[in-house]
Amino acid sequence: MALLSGVTCIVALYVHVHRQGRTTWIDKGLISVTGGLQSFVSNFGQGIKGLVDHYFLLVNAKKRNEELESEVGLLRSRVIAQDEILIENKRLQEQLSFKSKDKEQLLSARVVAHDVSPDFLGIRIDRGSNDGVQLGMGVVHTSGVVGRVLRVTPLYSDVQTLLDPSSNIDVVVQRSRARGILSGQSKQLSCKLKYIDRLDDVMVNDTLVSSDFGHVFPKGLFVGTVTAVIPNSNGILQTVAVKSAVDIYRVEEVFLVFPPKQPEKSIN
Repeated sequence: MALLSGVTCIVALYVHVHRQGRTTWIDKGLISVTGGLQSFVSNFGQGIKGLVDHYFLLVNAKKRNEELESEVGLLRSRVIAQDEILIENKRLQEQLSFKSKDKEQLLSARVVAHDVSPDFLGIRIDRGSNDGVQLGMGVVHTSGVVGRVLRVTPLYSDVQTLLDPSSNIDVVVQRSRARGILSGQSKQLSCKLKYIDRLDDVMVNDTLVSSDFGHVFPKGLFVGTVTAVIPNSNGILQTVAVKSAVDIYRVEEVFLVFPPKQPEKSIN
């Protein structure tokens, strides 16, 4: 009872003093304790709110980045498609210009396959006997000579390119007019000029052009560039390496060269 009476007196005294507006040591203690707790709760709440806001900010930023990446990818695809159209239009213009200034009759064809076997360096085109294609016809590109028709079916034909070791194309050194036969080199994407006498005037960077022999190719068409000349001191011939004018494995369209029509003989 004494303890209860003492507590009652203390409480009554605290209430009396508190009503008079005075701050007691109890108020100070309570303010310190509750103030610290309130500050901790407030800071903790602000921290949680900041983390939540930051999380949603990151989520929105990630979503926006994904949207931007998608838009960039779409724009890049459109640019690439437009570039491809421009490149194709340029190729077609070159083909039309090439075809219009050439005297021979030409037939355009699209390359549908490349043969990568070691025994045959060739391409397959989407023209055949139904289009008038015949064995041995010359095949050219706006950049130069490609090769000859080796096999023909009704719808497709195989072309033996000048890189094939079995290929033989009559060419002329444009500068000196020296003449030789161009063939491919086995297992190499380059050519060699055969039957060049060691006295023939052939130099590195000389241009080789097609001759009119057999009327297989248009005369003067670019065939290749001399990359090396190795004299043979023990023989009569030179070793001449040549880089072809046409990158065979980048060709997409070619032309078939129809032989010129022979004039009909009059019958008396």
